Amino acid sequence: MPKSLTPSVRRQIVEFDPLAADGPSVSEFCQRLGISRPSFYNIRRRFLQEGNKALNPRSSAPKNPVRTFGQNTTNTVLRIRTRLEKEGWGSGPKSIWFVGVDTGEFGLPVPSVATIARILSAAGAVKANPRKRPRSAWLRFARSAAMEMWQLDALEYRLADEAGTKVTIYQLLDDSTRFDVGTMCFPDPENGTDAIATLRAAFTAHGVPRELLSDNGRAFNQARQGIVSGTERFLADHGCLGISGRGYHPQTQGKNERSHQTLRRFLEANAPASLAALTTLITDFRSYYNYRRRHQALPGAMTPGQAWEAADHRPSERIPISHKELQARADSYRDNRLAQNAAEAPAGEIQDLSRTATTAAAAEPRLPAGGRLRDAAVDLVVVTRGNPQIYFQGLKIMIPSNLAGTYQVISTESDYSMFDTTTGIESVYFPLPIRPAITRRIFPLWAVSGARVRDQKADWTDKQRTYMKKTLAKES
Repeated sequence: MPKSLTPSVRRQIVEFDPLAADGPSVSEFCQRLGISRPSFYNIRRRFLQEGNKALNPRSSAPKNPVRTFGQNTTNTVLRIRTRLEKEGWGSGPKSIWFVGVDTGEFGLPVPSVATIARILSAAGAVKANPRKRPRSAWLRFARSAAMEMWQLDALEYRLADEAGTKVTIYQLLDDSTRFDVGTMCFPDPENGTDAIATLRAAFTAHGVPRELLSDNGRAFNQARQGIVSGTERFLADHGCLGISGRGYHPQTQGKNERSHQTLRRFLEANAPASLAALTTLITDFRSYYNYRRRHQALPGAMTPGQAWEAADHRPSERIPISHKELQARADSYRDNRLAQNAAEAPAGEIQDLSRTATTAAAAEPRLPAGGRLRDAAVDLVVVTRGNPQIYFQGLKIMIPSNLAGTYQVISTESDYSMFDTTTGIESVYFPLPIRPAITRRIFPLWAVSGARVRDQKADWTDKQRTYMKKTLAKES
């Protein structure tokens, strides 16, 4: 840290006259004193503003001195942490801070999250985990509105009875707001009947979402195996499209996978010994999780219930989806896998996936596979105001210039989505294959059926609606 100039040097700087006829220039004067020109001008400017105060250096004391908290604060922090652990909730510095503020247990001044972390560290109440990745290393993706997509997953749980009875919990979350729309438990192993019962109850309570994301389990979605499951048909009858992540890639359902940890911690702290007790605990969990527990992944660390109430809701229009369309998609998956196996496996070792589909399903007409994307790794796309367009399979699609930015692209057999790399919010979406048929190589996004953009303007929507009406009239 450089030493401050002495009062005598400051006095020479203040009294120096750069306009003197036979005096040195400013550069020469600074060189004689061994100071920089910025220091020279800073002191003269301070003298004009503060007068003789400029002859002495400013105080180096911090503007906001470190605040020392007493033993009462330490006791409060440790008491809240103990209570949260006992109840089965997160007990990190942020969770403690939110609870202390919400309940008023922290008096004024309120300790910061960093202060709480230091208190926990000093008390030896920190669980070291050097292998854990920092939060900044993750890029979250979320739909821009509630009801656009839900996530469904099941977990096996053992009751705290003598036999350690296994039960199945179906956890159902809204992708955008993390709102728990209908977690339920059943005594049987994972199956489609209980999955449908969970979905039916949630549909009755909250409505039907546009899409349902799940893994590729037999109870949920078997399209990648060339089969249409009963759960998919149930969703299609209600106008909801069932989609699934890539195999062996649980990160696609990451929000639901992470929520399992929160639920398990809560249940282990309360140890239900019967299915009835588990059902009651799940009801209590949903109430606290939705309306009292702050969610650190949501803007402003609001609760899922607050996010659900504040978000724009875009539910399904409840137009049934043809079962033939579902079977055609499953057949496309199966054909792609057969082609991939034929290219990679030695002769005579190719798995006959056609046996997994029923005879009736094989007789269904198929949609053409051309124009569909297979699952691919995420790709980075930069959109500029001077060139607001995206490129897809040799086509140029114009998008609104206000969407200029950097995006991660995730494309599947049935969807193309672009997520903002800063906020993780979906900004551009259109279903695949692109329809109606476009004969031009360059066309606006509003000319694609089912397309939507972030912060959709009224004129953009009007153009899309008008275009689709004209297209449907031509097709009819």
